[in-house]
Amino acid sequence: MEVNIRPVQINDASAIHRICTQEAVLQYMVFLPSMRVDAVENRLRNLGDNHFEFVAELNGNVVGFVGLTQGRGRFSHSGDLFIGVDSDYHKKGIGKALLTKALDLADNWLMLERVGLGVLVTNPGAQALYEKFGFTVEGKKKGSIKAHGRFIDEIKMSRFRPNGLLANT
Repeated sequence: MEVNIRPVQINDASAIHRICTQEAVLQYMVFLPSMRVDAVENRLRNLGDNHFEFVAELNGNVVGFVGLTQGRGRFSHSGDLFIGVDSDYHKKGIGKALLTKALDLADNWLMLERVGLGVLVTNPGAQALYEKFGFTVEGKKKGSIKAHGRFIDEIKMSRFRPNGLLANT
């Protein structure tokens, strides 16, 4: 299975929308079931110079995406990460490939000292993947998101650049 990771394009919006609105994905994302394709297109069209996004293609089809936002000013040493993978491709290496690409960008091009993310307590598989990449739990946001009529806690995780300035502090 040859996965191609490439920069996102505006014409990827419908594939990203399809992934985000899958029931097995939507429950872990911040989007609502009513999210529209044009909202995704507008977001992609207006990415700032500190927003970096990639998609994973398999046989010409987008099966996942990852985004990294670099902080500005005094936060420019840090970034925030998000990821989504088509439910038909969970546990098939797509998330690993996307994280590898995003963290290479963070470590070797942007030289970010820390990358943070949030993962819902209802998504232990994703948390385990992040831990394999060196992310550690920093805390928990109680009732961070609403889904299916209840409040769900979010685990805040971070990873420090290997051999970076913050790695051993």
